[in-house]
Amino acid sequence: MIMARLKSETQALHEATEARMPVMDPGLTRADYARLLAQMHALIAPLEARLLALDLPASLALPERLKTPALRRDLAALNAAVPAPRPDGLPGSVAEGLGTLYVLEGGTLGGQIISRHLGPRLGLDAGAGLAYFSGYGPQTGPMWKRFAEAMTREVAPEDGAAVVAGARATFLAFGRALDTPPD
Repeated sequence: MIMARLKSETQALHEATEARMPVMDPGLTRADYARLLAQMHALIAPLEARLLALDLPASLALPERLKTPALRRDLAALNAAVPAPRPDGLPGSVAEGLGTLYVLEGGTLGGQIISRHLGPRLGLDAGAGLAYFSGYGPQTGPMWKRFAEAMTREVAPEDGAAVVAGARATFLAFGRALDTPPD
């Protein structure tokens, strides 16, 4: 099953990326948070543009899963500039794109914990500054379940290695984005 393989083969990169996210740092300020969102936008916007250009299966409902609009709303709520995109680690095939989408969708699960933590600390909510980390709100669990089911149906066994490679490349791109100040 592709979902178990993705989790197993990307776990170390997932944990390393998560450890670089400053969202649980008690000293995180609104300015720090805005910088983080800008870093995320600089990477996610071109990733999503590339995913939209690929012929991904319709069952994945990509248009409903785009994160860039939420990042833009959050940046606007924080009066922060939208940075220039940095096309880093763009998927080159549908299979790699599925790996990228796995990473982006997986972030919605952790985002639920992050939003509950940051909301009261920074005075934010899903309508003002926390749209990205709030994911799909109460629909996050069901959206993840539908995503996992679609991935299980759509990924052919012979494409598994390329899907994992796409996920790994995306986690590495997130690491680089978190190390790079936004423009």
